[in-house]
Amino acid sequence: MIPIGRVAHVTGLSVKAIKYYEERGLVHPIRSGNQYRMYGMEDIRRLSEIKRLRQIGLSLEQIQSGLPVEMLLETRLDEVQSEIEQLHRIEKQIRLMQSGGNDMKVRYETLNEAIPVYGYAGTLEEIPHLWTKLQPNLTTDESYGVCLTQENGYVAGMTDLLAEEDTCRVELTKGNYIVAIVDGGISMISSTYEQLVRVPGVTLRDAVDFERYIHGQGGADDLIEIWMPIE
Repeated sequence: MIPIGRVAHVTGLSVKAIKYYEERGLVHPIRSGNQYRMYGMEDIRRLSEIKRLRQIGLSLEQIQSGLPVEMLLETRLDEVQSEIEQLHRIEKQIRLMQSGGNDMKVRYETLNEAIPVYGYAGTLEEIPHLWTKLQPNLTTDESYGVCLTQENGYVAGMTDLLAEEDTCRVELTKGNYIVAIVDGGISMISSTYEQLVRVPGVTLRDAVDFERYIHGQGGADDLIEIWMPIE
């Protein structure tokens, strides 16, 4: 058994922190005859573990939850991976803003005739729900997210007919388009739209713009393109 000052030295924690963890019930020192706190190896190892768990971002509430440390670590690892993905998205947005979109690869396409798309219609807020409905019925290698000309309208669909009664038909209008591949997945769609608008010499025409999803093979990620109608 060793006193609190020695515990602070070997764990790297302050005396104040050690007393606080005792108040929270995380360690249980015994009192010597002169009422000094004395710590055994179990408490010392627990304090060292708490310090490391706090360093990786776990809260005291999580540490006190009673869940196994292995489960806490898995949970935190999932959180860190999500944070890393978010930071990567932010990094891409910053680089796009720095370049003014000049490093974005665009091409120009012309649809010589309208393409019918059959799918489920709703609002922009309902996009995840619309795609969830479409996914089990998807019979093509491509699908489309069509932004309707009326405010807040959206269709998730494909070029094959759907049997359900609550479906609709919308046309991808013929004419000229500027097209860009979305680099970074669904979360970067909005940024890609913003960069396309900034391309010099582009004038939008009054027609639907759409997302074209080319579905991956063998588990590969979908390729996403933005098609914006231009003069």
